[in-house]
Amino acid sequence: MLNYFNIKMINILENTSISKDKVLKLMVSNMYKHSNSVIDEEVFYKEVLEREKIGTTGIGMGVAIPHARTEAIKDIVVSVGLLKEAVDFNSLDEEKVKIIILVGAPKNESKKYLELLSLLSKTFRNKKIRESILESRTTECLIEAVAEIG
Repeated sequence: MLNYFNIKMINILENTSISKDKVLKLMVSNMYKHSNSVIDEEVFYKEVLEREKIGTTGIGMGVAIPHARTEAIKDIVVSVGLLKEAVDFNSLDEEKVKIIILVGAPKNESKKYLELLSLLSKTFRNKKIRESILESRTTECLIEAVAEIG
């Protein structure tokens, strides 16, 4: 799973009073800047928003895993954002989100994509992992917390 992560895409986001859409825009933009996997930033962003309209990607416990399979991505890519201020993702448990794991995948990677989403969902349901990430005060600490996921 960690082979999909890039340390330049693991960030603490200063997000004072911004919406879910703006947080996603920041994360997509960062992913585009730091990855050769994103072919078209705008298309990927629109596809992520379209996926959000289908149903919330807020899995609960302060975690969201927004994602999209799209022609705008050439290889599976993952970004992690820790928000300074929680954002409403319409999670089923109604808890606002502070941990966002953004996943992009090419259209032809259905099996790997679904396996990764399942693994991420299971991983971030673990209270110890969530707490370790939430306690991160610096980007370096956040990277270490993510690296410990294994």
